[in-house]
Amino acid sequence: MKKYSSWVSVALLISVAAITYLPLVAKFGYSYDDWYLMPSARAEGPNVFWKIFSVDRPYRALVMIPAYHLFGANPLFYNLSAFAFRVAGALALFWILKILWPQRQSAVTGMALLFLIYPGFLSQPNAIDYQSHIVGLAAALFSIALTLKAVSSESRVKKIFFHALSLPAGWLYLGQMEWYIGFEFFRWACIFLLASRSGGTFMQKMSHTIQEAYPSIAVPGVFLIWRIFFFQSERGATDVGLQLSQLQLYPLQILYRWMVQMAQDSLDVTLSAWVIPLSQLTGYIQRWGGLLAILTAVLTVFVLDRLGNNDEIQSETQAFPLQHETLLLGLFIIVTGLLPIAMANRDVWFPSFSRYSLVSSTGVAIFLISVLLHLNSKALQYGAVGLLCLISVLTHHANAVKYASENSALKNFWWQVAWRVPQFEKNTTLVTAYPAEPTEEDYFIWGPASLIYYPTKQNNKNIQPGLFAAVANHATTLKVLTRQRQEYDNRKNIITYKNYRNIVLLSQPFPSACVHIIDGRQPENSSYDSDSIKVMSPYSEMEHVLADEAPHIPPEIVFGPEPAHTWCFYYQKADLARQKGDWANVLAIGSEAFEKGLAPADRVEWMPFLQAYAHVGNAEKLTELAASVGATTDPYIASQACRILSSMPDLSVDVTKAVSSLYCVQ
Repeated sequence: MKKYSSWVSVALLISVAAITYLPLVAKFGYSYDDWYLMPSARAEGPNVFWKIFSVDRPYRALVMIPAYHLFGANPLFYNLSAFAFRVAGALALFWILKILWPQRQSAVTGMALLFLIYPGFLSQPNAIDYQSHIVGLAAALFSIALTLKAVSSESRVKKIFFHALSLPAGWLYLGQMEWYIGFEFFRWACIFLLASRSGGTFMQKMSHTIQEAYPSIAVPGVFLIWRIFFFQSERGATDVGLQLSQLQLYPLQILYRWMVQMAQDSLDVTLSAWVIPLSQLTGYIQRWGGLLAILTAVLTVFVLDRLGNNDEIQSETQAFPLQHETLLLGLFIIVTGLLPIAMANRDVWFPSFSRYSLVSSTGVAIFLISVLLHLNSKALQYGAVGLLCLISVLTHHANAVKYASENSALKNFWWQVAWRVPQFEKNTTLVTAYPAEPTEEDYFIWGPASLIYYPTKQNNKNIQPGLFAAVANHATTLKVLTRQRQEYDNRKNIITYKNYRNIVLLSQPFPSACVHIIDGRQPENSSYDSDSIKVMSPYSEMEHVLADEAPHIPPEIVFGPEPAHTWCFYYQKADLARQKGDWANVLAIGSEAFEKGLAPADRVEWMPFLQAYAHVGNAEKLTELAASVGATTDPYIASQACRILSSMPDLSVDVTKAVSSLYCVQ
């Protein structure tokens, strides 16, 4: 096995990565910032990425433009690409570690494996926006590996060749994320380790380090000259001058804050990463995921044990055996990888800011294996490795289930909107409440809406969607109530003009409820709607829903195939017919749904049918449905039914009596 041990390690890394990241890859869709990136690229073309990223990280376009040309709008291809680069990064780390400790196959394989499935990074399924992060991660590690290959080569030609390859890879990774510059500490620490092997004093080792790898100074040097003296960031978080100006004003306070933050984040990336994410995601764990995690742990322990049998253990009389070198190297990378994060006044936070653990995760993997190597019992060593693998695979499995579930819910939401709304009037502001996770940004709303209703370029001068949006929260509620006018916003050169006097309110109070397009002239609210939705309901203007336009079909590549026609399909079609005043069609749609045994999960969804029965004078149906509507058990719904039905003109005597006696009971 010794002859093929490297190939065994590579096979293990690829196999574990596939088990960890691929089972639900086809169920991932657009997430978070994808909702402004992809609609903009669809409308403006892939070169729009230059303009979007010009405000903070312009060279992200070097990754995103080719990716869009290759993959288009298909999220599956971006996820497969992210998987491939994630594996490539782990293989590059394996290469680095093999150069440093060529005889310790089991240990370096374990380090590369823990880095590959590190549970503290939770944005792998968000593969479109994080394409740059993951490509940059792989480029950084390959750049370092190429530098070490140059340093360890005897041939001058090979040294020049490997350095020449290392430099552009280094500039590429720094162009993706400036805070990845922490990898430069990793690069020089590894070079120093190689230089130390030849002996000498500390200063001699430092001199040898610089002599061997001085071309690598060009990686951070060129980047920092460009970043500090030539590039002007429009974002405070990526503005070097702004961040350093605080240090000049309050040096002691800022340095102290950085030290405290780095200490806290070091604990988070090393220890909390194996506990907090999994505890946050426990509810998403499926039985099959647990089985995969157990099988992965067993496979990992088996392979590492076989590899360990062929290791050539270094003599413990050596000045710096592997256990000591890896312990110090791991700790050094953990801390220095977090330094740029602290300097930007950011911190590691699960799950939203888990990306800031990426650089330090290389050190965490090295450090943890080093700690385990200090244990005298092989059973304890492999048991601990198995446990870490189990936690990692379970975490990523649960995270994948969460992403897939949220993507499914969002697709369902917008298919319902498409059934209900043939077209929104251009420049309408959609105020929306999704049923699952809180909506964080307005583009989570106008992004999908634009892909359905206004997918093409809308403005010859600016990047501008055809619809605007506001999150249904306290701040939006106040602006709607105070009738604030148009609000200009420029986010990464995407211009929006949300208008709080020009809104349509969309609400799905819980996942099994339907989407409700609220008509402010006769507001109907679920008992489960938030207070913000209820308060804003009278201001929702149905005239912006163009009921007589041709319907728009959501693009399948983003929203999937049309869902099965369950209750919500019939509710949306009936609500559209009600808007048109086509009561006969409302009754026909209702009859078809009821014959199939369908019924609403939310009682407010009976309202189109109650109104249709009232309009045609069918008091018997109103009486029959009173219990289902909750006329006596849900006073909130009953009061709305009373108000809406009583206000209808030309009701028959029987209907008036039924409404009064059944729905207007005080």
